[in-house]
Amino acid sequence: MKIIRDDNKIPDLIKRLKDLESKRIEAGVFAGKKHPDSDIDLADLAKIHEYGVTIEVTPEMRAYLHSIGLHLRKDTTHIRIPERSFIRAGWDNNKADVEKRIERFLPKVMELDIDLDAFLEAVGKEVEGRLKKFMKKLHYPPNSSFTIRRKGSSNPLIDTGALLDSITHKVK
Repeated sequence: MKIIRDDNKIPDLIKRLKDLESKRIEAGVFAGKKHPDSDIDLADLAKIHEYGVTIEVTPEMRAYLHSIGLHLRKDTTHIRIPERSFIRAGWDNNKADVEKRIERFLPKVMELDIDLDAFLEAVGKEVEGRLKKFMKKLHYPPNSSFTIRRKGSSNPLIDTGALLDSITHKVK
């Protein structure tokens, strides 16, 4: 009797490459979760901070701001919330380190020693964690002195923690 052992892993490798090619990792703040203290979707709030926004001052807004102690000059027609990129800048700041980790483990994925989905999930968690860490450290541009007094913190992107907690990832 002759025993033949088939160690041909090429079909499995081809399948792994096709699976890898069809998947992607997304990280950031996804639509659908509301801020606990308001009706704003956290993805919209993230976009406001990520890109900045200019808001027209309406009479209602002026009255509200006055009622909470922020007295605008009569000639103030707009308020600018500055760009505080925590997703794009967070990625740019961490991209090289994430890529090094991917390069370190990708050979094991291709050798079929590490499960592809577990690998992609780990990379997603890594990116998510790094974005959160970057967000916590971001202090520029600073909040106005009024905002700092009101929320009791100088970190421009951390107030309730809802936006920070909304950073997540998806493997698709």
